[in-house]
Amino acid sequence: MDSINELSATESLSRRDREKRTREMDILKAARELFVSKGFRETTLEEIAHHAEFGKGTLYNYFASKEELFFGIIEQVIEETLAIARESVAAPGSAREKLLLYAREMIRYVKDNGELLHVLYHELHRSNAPENVSKLREIIGRANGAWEVLAGPLKKGIQESALRDLDPLQMIILFDGMLRGYCFHQFVIQGKPADDDYSSAAEIITSVFFDGIAERNDKG
Repeated sequence: MDSINELSATESLSRRDREKRTREMDILKAARELFVSKGFRETTLEEIAHHAEFGKGTLYNYFASKEELFFGIIEQVIEETLAIARESVAAPGSAREKLLLYAREMIRYVKDNGELLHVLYHELHRSNAPENVSKLREIIGRANGAWEVLAGPLKKGIQESALRDLDPLQMIILFDGMLRGYCFHQFVIQGKPADDDYSSAAEIITSVFFDGIAERNDKG
């Protein structure tokens, strides 16, 4: 009987956790939409609660302030980009193919979320409160965990003598730097996706990283 009760309690707790997570995601989704349409400073907690179809009291059960919600969105964005890194590395293929997939998916993600990232970027630069700076450093540290994930295929390529014996972590920082720089300039600074065709950008970045840009002379 005790085992049955313990199982029932576990299932009940799991269900409550799922419901809690669903509410939290609904609140974050509402905040993301309103921050894009109205701006961070112009959006109120009351509006977010109404948009998520919750009472303000319910919202306070999950986020104590608008700033906490703001950083919750940043953490959510980081988790989404980490997921892209993990899924790209888990895909079949060589290191080059995995990083090409990662580049494609990241460009698509930043393009689809460019307006939100624009709001987050500009608001971060408007606020220099010590507690915010500390929180941001913590979040960035977690975001850089993607480099460890992405370095995996390069390590394997080095072990198989398919790539030069260089520090894989330093190499992936360079690769991701090119990719982030491109995405940042095209989508975040501008605040919205441009109309140009960026379908070849991932291929160009991957080619430059793996092949370089110098003309090769094979005439002996």
